[in-house]
Amino acid sequence: MRNKEPIYVQTWTIIMVFFITIKVCSAETSKDSLSKELNSIFLNWSSSMNDQNLEKWRDTTANFRKVGIRNMIVSQKKKWPESLFESPVSPPKIDSMKMVKLMLNGPTAQLVYFGQPDFGISKEVETPEGLLFLMFVKENEGWKFGTSRFMNLNNTEEITASAKSGDFSFLDSPQFKPPGKLPKVAKLCPVPEMVGYLEIISLGYETTVSVEERSTHRVINNVHKGLILGGLKKGINQLFIEARSIKGDPRKKPGKPHLEINVYTESKQDKKPLKKIYGTGLKKGPGKFKIIVRGDV
Repeated sequence: MRNKEPIYVQTWTIIMVFFITIKVCSAETSKDSLSKELNSIFLNWSSSMNDQNLEKWRDTTANFRKVGIRNMIVSQKKKWPESLFESPVSPPKIDSMKMVKLMLNGPTAQLVYFGQPDFGISKEVETPEGLLFLMFVKENEGWKFGTSRFMNLNNTEEITASAKSGDFSFLDSPQFKPPGKLPKVAKLCPVPEMVGYLEIISLGYETTVSVEERSTHRVINNVHKGLILGGLKKGINQLFIEARSIKGDPRKKPGKPHLEINVYTESKQDKKPLKKIYGTGLKKGPGKFKIIVRGDV
C-alpha cells in the first residue's frame, strides 16, 4: 500500500510554488518596468538634443557626461553651453530596432538594441546592421542617460548568425556587462590658452599619457589622436608617460614595437589645420618618463 504524503506537506509545497511563481513574475514585471523607464529617458534625452532644449538635456543627462561634454567644448575654445547642439550627428533613432536585452549591474544599466540605427548623417549613407548599447547610471535623482556605443557586426560572423536567429546569449559574456560602478566625474578644465591635440603611436605597448594631470589618454597596441582637455599653455607643459610591453598573439609573428608621442596645436592654414610643435621620434620603451612641451614655439 502506497504511503500518502501528510496533508501539511502537500499544503507547504503548494504555498512554496505559489510564492516562487509570484517572485518570478514580480521580477519580470520589474524588469519590464525598468526597460520602459530607461527607454523613455533615452527618448527624452534625444528630444532635448533635437529640440535644443538645454534644461531638458540637463535633466536627462548623467553628471559624468555633462562635465565631459563641457570640457571637450571648452577645450576647443568654443562657448559653453551655446555650442552644445552644434554636432552634425543626431541621436540614434531606434524606432526600427529591436530591444533584445536589459542588462543591470548595480547603479549601471544597459539597453541593447539589434538592427540598423539612424544617426541622421545622410540618406545616402546606410548604417550597417549591428548592436546599439545605451548606457544609463542611477544617480540621486534617478536614472540618467550616459553614453551610447554601436557595434558593427560586419566582421563577426558567429555573433551575426546568433543575432539573426534571435539568440543573444553571447551578451552574457563579461565584455558586454555594464561596469557596476558610477563613472568618475572629471574636474572642470580651464579655458585653454592654446587648443592642443595629442597623437600616441603605441604598437606593442600599453601607453598612458597624462597632460598636466588633467587630460589622460590610454592606448593599447594602437594609434590614438585626441583633443587635450584643458589645452596647452603658451609656456611649459608637462607630459607624464608610462609605457608597458604587451604580449601579442602567439599564433602570429610579432610586429616591430613602436612608441612615439606627437603634440599639435591649431594652425591658421586651411590645408594644414594642425601644426606639430613637438615630437619624441621613435622612443625606446617600456618605462616611465616625462617630457616638456613649450606651446609658444
